[in-house]
Parts: sequence; structure tokens; C-alpha cells
Amino acid sequence: MAINADFRLKVRHFIKKHQKLLVILVIIVLLLAIINKLFITFKNNKVPNSTYTPNVSVLDGSSEVPKKVANAFEEFIDSYIGYCNNRNYVAAYNMVSEDCKKNFFGNDYDSYVKYVRQKFNTTKRYAIQNYSNFEDKYIYSVKIFDDYLATGLTGQSYKYQEEKMTISYDKDKNLVVSVGNYIESKKLQYMASNDYLRAEITDALVKYSFIVYNLKLTNRTNYTIVIKDGHADAEEVGLAIGGEIRTSLDDDVIVLLPGQTAEYAISFDKFYDSETQPDGIVLDAVRVMENYTRNPISEDIVKSEIENAVDKFSMTIVF
Repeated sequence: MAINADFRLKVRHFIKKHQKLLVILVIIVLLLAIINKLFITFKNNKVPNSTYTPNVSVLDGSSEVPKKVANAFEEFIDSYIGYCNNRNYVAAYNMVSEDCKKNFFGNDYDSYVKYVRQKFNTTKRYAIQNYSNFEDKYIYSVKIFDDYLATGLTGQSYKYQEEKMTISYDKDKNLVVSVGNYIESKKLQYMASNDYLRAEITDALVKYSFIVYNLKLTNRTNYTIVIKDGHADAEEVGLAIGGEIRTSLDDDVIVLLPGQTAEYAISFDKFYDSETQPDGIVLDAVRVMENYTRNPISEDIVKSEIENAVDKFSMTIVF
């Protein structure tokens, strides 16, 4: 008992002697505990770093929309979609490039309105990402989706529409937009001819992932000329590009009657911003036919008519 009493006296004496120091130590410990608690809370609530860079091209990270125009482009797209959401079709239509109006909508306002109504059947939200920048055109990938903050996702799956919108400047330096993956049209003057056939490429319509050429053909003979009907062994119509021949995406039959001139739209896979440019269009199995059956009942008839053709040749319209 004497030992315990002596120990308590010593402790009491120590505390009394070092009271200020002990108070300071307690305060320091409490402060450290509070700081540690705050640090843990801040760490857990820290906003994750975002890699969302809407004005940097997803195809080429070194290509981006110039900072001096980036905000203007975003505001332009926001205004356009706002007009579509509010059914202000005239205002939205006025933002579309003249080229897109003419060659995508046929200068038909009603066709444009129908197009917008299909996409904006309800009020939509959107997200944009710069996709590619090529030849003074700024291509954005635009995702359009329902406003789920308003409608909720109950019983629904998340769906969105995506298209390429191209921002550029018109001749008056005003911003304009091309929609529906449409990029531009081009006037072209390429031609090849011989005694039988004259072939011209007069223009092209460019969408982001393919190109459509207008092919004007003139039969200079009194025979039937077959360009494409699916019965030749060779690739009948192709695009020479990058050392390969790409097949036409169309299923149209191309047959010219004696003396006939006709125009055909032929399309090929070709990305607008590809560095590889076409070398020409190849008509690889042209047949000059004295007798031609458009819908033969047997392969024997086809074989016989081709074997007895007046002439067979390949023609390339060089670009």
C-alpha cells in the first residue's frame, strides 16, 4: 500500500510539475488526429481527373480545334441543337451550309424538317467530341440522347444517335454546319474515251466514310454496251486507291443502248480525312454487244453472248 501511495504521489507531482507541457502535447495529438481525419475525407471526396477534351481530335491527339474558335464552335452547335429541340426549324435550317442544303436535302426545306423531326422527336441532350480536322473543316462526333434527368431510365435501355457534324466557314466567313455525316460536294472534270465509249466524272458528293461519284457515260456505237450487270468474271466497276481496287457499293446495272447517254451515281468506301487519295475509276469489264439479253434464263446464254461480243476492254478514268 505504501508503494502504491508513493507512486501516486510521484505521478501527481510529475503532472503538476509538467502540466503546461502535457497540455501542449494533448493539443498537438488532437490537432494531428483532426488533420488526418480531414485528409482522409478530402482524399475520398476528390473529383476524379477527367480525360474529356471535346476539342482534341480522337483520330489524332496532336490535332485540335484552335482555342480562339473552340468556344465559338461549341456555342454554334449548342444553338443549332437548341433550335432543333425547340422546333425552330427555320433558324436551324439557316445555320446549315448551302452545299449541304443543296446536295443532301435537295434544297427542300420540308425534307430538312422531316430529317430533324426524326432525330428530335423528344427534347434531347447531346455530347460532342472533335473527331477530325481536315482541309479547314472541323468534324465533330455528336451523340444525341433522351433527357434521362427528366424522364428517368426506368424500364428503358440507354440509347443514343450519333452522327458527324462538320463546322466550317462559308464564303462570307460565317459559321455553317453540315449534318447527317455530309461533308461537301466537289466539281470534277475527268474523262476517258475510245471509239466505243466516252466516260466522264463530273462531280462527287463526300460523306465522312464514303464518296459518291457522278459517272456520265455515252455510247458512241450502234451496239449495246454493258458496263456492269454482274455476269463478268472481273471486278466491273472499281476505285483505284492505295494500290488496290475497291468495289462499288452499289448494285445498279449499267447498260447503255446504242447512242445513249446516261448518268449514274457510284459510291465507294473512302474516309474523307484519309491521306490516301484515289487514282481513278476503273471500268474493268466493258462489253460491246451485238446481242444482249438483259434477263438471261441461263448461264449458257450469258456465256455465248460474251464470247460473241464485238469487243471487250478495260477503261480507267484517271484522276
